[in-house]
Amino acid sequence: MAITPLSSSRVRPWVSATPASVPPLAPGGARPEARVRPGPAPRRIASNFAWLSLAEVICRGTSVAVTLALAKRLGPAGYGRVELAFNIVFWLVLLVRDAFEVITSRELARHPRLIRPLVNHVLAIKGAIALGLFAALVMIGRLTLSTPSDRAILTLYGLLLVTTALGLDFVYRSTERMGLVALSLCIRTLVYAGGVWFWVSDASRIVWVPAWLALGEASGIALVWTCYARRYGLPRPHFGVRFLRILLRRGRSVCLIQAAQTVIGSADLMVVGLMSRWEEIGCYGAPYRMISAILTFGVIFQQAAFPTLARSWRQAPGTGRASLNALVKVLAGGLLPVAVGGTVLAAPLVRFLLSTKYAEASLLLALGIWRAPLLTVAFLYQAMLIAVNREASGVRLLLAGAVASGPLALALHTAFGLPGALMSVLVIGASLVLAGFACLAREGREPAWHHHLARPLVASAVMVPVCLLLQRWHVLAAVAGGAATYAFALSAVGGIRPEEVRAILGRGHAHALDDPTPGVMPPRPEAASSPRFESPAGLSRPNLVNTA
Repeated sequence: MAITPLSSSRVRPWVSATPASVPPLAPGGARPEARVRPGPAPRRIASNFAWLSLAEVICRGTSVAVTLALAKRLGPAGYGRVELAFNIVFWLVLLVRDAFEVITSRELARHPRLIRPLVNHVLAIKGAIALGLFAALVMIGRLTLSTPSDRAILTLYGLLLVTTALGLDFVYRSTERMGLVALSLCIRTLVYAGGVWFWVSDASRIVWVPAWLALGEASGIALVWTCYARRYGLPRPHFGVRFLRILLRRGRSVCLIQAAQTVIGSADLMVVGLMSRWEEIGCYGAPYRMISAILTFGVIFQQAAFPTLARSWRQAPGTGRASLNALVKVLAGGLLPVAVGGTVLAAPLVRFLLSTKYAEASLLLALGIWRAPLLTVAFLYQAMLIAVNREASGVRLLLAGAVASGPLALALHTAFGLPGALMSVLVIGASLVLAGFACLAREGREPAWHHHLARPLVASAVMVPVCLLLQRWHVLAAVAGGAATYAFALSAVGGIRPEEVRAILGRGHAHALDDPTPGVMPPRPEAASSPRFESPAGLSRPNLVNTA
């Protein structure tokens, strides 16, 4: 009986993440096309990053403008009400969004044929969690808040849980259609900004602030749903207990990292909100919101740099150290002058951007601006630990910082008031930077800090007298003159070399090795047999396929 070999069009060959099962090389050294799904081109990666960066610039700039307008129109007490309610709901949104979408996006990127079944499962799970949290939020608001307007504000912000549960952005992030995601983000922000700008004129219309935010979110989500329905059909949510169990087990580390970073960045505001008057919450929340916009660009930088860091995990420690050196140097050169300038010009900036009612916010801005460089570098170090398969150390550091954030903020707020609560974030951020540096030093991948701080510090010192001189005319002249002076001084003392920029973009010496499976790092033989090795692949393919 003759046996006819099956063609590749009938049976899809299996590609494993281990070196032992890698298919043999075709003549000429290339792997068979049927066995390997080609990765995205560098031009497409740059295009996706450009789309998201442009959207973030538009959204964050618009959000800061809306924040400043609301702070002036509502006053410290009114702005404190919306700021506290938003941050309470934001913590709950974290449970609905980041607990599932990150791990799901990774699996959709690897297995696009599973988009429909995975979306059906994820929508059902997120919807059930969102409805439960929304019901609990409404009940707690009725029991704890005394005025109808405060209860209405919290309830309307709670609608963000429902819109978040219905979001399908993760599908297009995983399939690298970032243009649609960017357009959706811009629509959400512009609808919210337009409604607030033309509708909320004073504190009597404060309830419309969360209403317009929920309407803007719904508008952007409706666009994504329309595109999804045209290509894949309408989703049919299906709740699977086994799928939920696997997702929670495999995505636990990702969820803990996202939760810990959120707690570290906002625990001080929650403590202030629970222990202070509405006016104090407003004075604390206005500079907090402006600094959060700077932190957002730090997160974008971290996401863009992660592939470069991940490619260095199986190379020599010196190669990984060179990549991290370039990243830290760029961060220090960009964030250090922002922190120094924000400290020097805090008082005139508050007078110009806000009203005289926010005079107390000057000191808070001068201190709080330093959370941007500290937390950005701290989170970059944790990303480096995760990239080199030491995610256990990174998760432990973040969890320790999250656990200590609340008690430390409470103690310092009780002792020193609003500046004390702000100092707690700086203490946690500095501790995470030092601890992350120590962990990287044990791996031989620590950056050379004494080389990266010298030039930005010298250029910032030259910038300070120019800012102090020009602020006598106008604070915008001081900002522009200080930026020009810093750029000139930094270039005079050496600046950032072109090869360092190429290293950050992954076009320098840190190139990826030939990888049989896109997105999966094959372990070295010695690493695979070591008990310390932890595969970054996460969810195994058989479990995911059988469940979906």
